[in-house]
Amino acid sequence: MNAIYRGALTIAAASLLGTMPAMAQPNGGLTSRVELEKLVPAADGAEATKTYTEPKVVVPGDRIRITLTFTNGGTAPATGLVFNNPIPPGVVFDGTDDLADFSVSVDDAKTFGPLASLTLTIANEAPRAATMADVTHVRWTWSTAVEPQQQRSVAFFGRVK
Repeated sequence: MNAIYRGALTIAAASLLGTMPAMAQPNGGLTSRVELEKLVPAADGAEATKTYTEPKVVVPGDRIRITLTFTNGGTAPATGLVFNNPIPPGVVFDGTDDLADFSVSVDDAKTFGPLASLTLTIANEAPRAATMADVTHVRWTWSTAVEPQQQRSVAFFGRVK
């Protein structure tokens, strides 16, 4: 199955609660989840631990994790999967730990690449290096198949504006 999943993450900052919309395709489905990052101080003075929970309330500055999970409900491996996801309104991109097969866009999904290679030109200004605040979309282009009845997840982070 070759598929492109687009627009899984079109949410407003005020609705960063609970499960986000899922996109289903024949023999496959995409679900998404928003979680609030909390730092739990260590009792012995060691480094704080990060935990992730379903948010009841988010406020400006909160860091969230948005996880996308693809489930292959078919009988053949799912190949050629590309996931394009807009950064939700009210959220600024804040990185990912899933760098394999990952790229970003700063021009509303017209072009994608590593953030360090992208530039931005704003009316009557000289081009400048793009920053995380300029990211409009994230993309994963999976080079490996998702086997039948298996799942694969990726995640990215954002800060609430």
